[in-house]
Amino acid sequence: MKISVLMCSYNRKDLLKRCLESLYRVDFPTTDYEVVLVDDGSTDGMGDMVRSMRAPCKVRYIYTEHVGIAKARNMAINQAEGEVLLFIDDDTFPEPNLLKEHWASHQPDDKLVIMGWVNHIDRLQENYKPKFKAADISTSFFWTSNVSVRREHLIEAGLFDEDFTEYGWEDLELGHRLRNMGLVRKFNPKAIVFHFKKKWKGTDLPRLCKQAESSGRSAVIYLRKRPVLRTRMSTGLFKARFAWNEILKIGKPIFEMAVSHVGERNLSGLSLLSARILVSFHYFKAAQESLAKEFASKPKHNEV
Repeated sequence: MKISVLMCSYNRKDLLKRCLESLYRVDFPTTDYEVVLVDDGSTDGMGDMVRSMRAPCKVRYIYTEHVGIAKARNMAINQAEGEVLLFIDDDTFPEPNLLKEHWASHQPDDKLVIMGWVNHIDRLQENYKPKFKAADISTSFFWTSNVSVRREHLIEAGLFDEDFTEYGWEDLELGHRLRNMGLVRKFNPKAIVFHFKKKWKGTDLPRLCKQAESSGRSAVIYLRKRPVLRTRMSTGLFKARFAWNEILKIGKPIFEMAVSHVGERNLSGLSLLSARILVSFHYFKAAQESLAKEFASKPKHNEV
């Protein structure tokens, strides 16, 4: 088996169906790739949907109780048979040449991480044409929306760290270990997935804030494992950023009003900026609480 395409999904059956339909149309020998899908405790009938689709390749569907993305991805890695493991998300739609480009990119050198182009879209349609957006820019060494690496290197690195039980940062942390092993990141702009992120609505704010809190707690775990400047800058967990967050809180009532007036409509302009700031409040609050807990749990050296 040349390539295993690894995905994890949780209660996003409709998006996953679109993703699988695209994967089943890729221009790659069907005997040379497989799909390994971990259903992380979904309750939306995902399993029945996956089994009802006619797959041209081998598909491994694994159901588990809700264990979190890091552990779920490790389950997929342990079941995969491919030489190269390609990670994509359930809200990404591959172009037909995705697997061909990833496979070709790995041939010149054994120790590579191949990042494909993650082209962001905000509406669902039948056909997409790549169009660059600022959101597509990423300096991450290992970003699981469209990245591949040989299985042997993931095993050597120790897989994803299962201390990450909530949303965010587990792929960047693994990227640090792969880079320290001497792997080199190469970008292939011809290996394209379209990453669907719907526009925010005013009513989405509670969900977005909850996700931000998970990300804030995960950011602290990431910082603890990689206490370097690069980690602080990427997570925003440094004094100046915390101070700026406190200053911004002065305008919290204005930000909340700007978002609440939008309701079910799409956020844009001032309302979108306000929503992003409000979400950041929850991110930093959760991070600060996690940092405070860690500080409180450390032994006091002057205690008798």
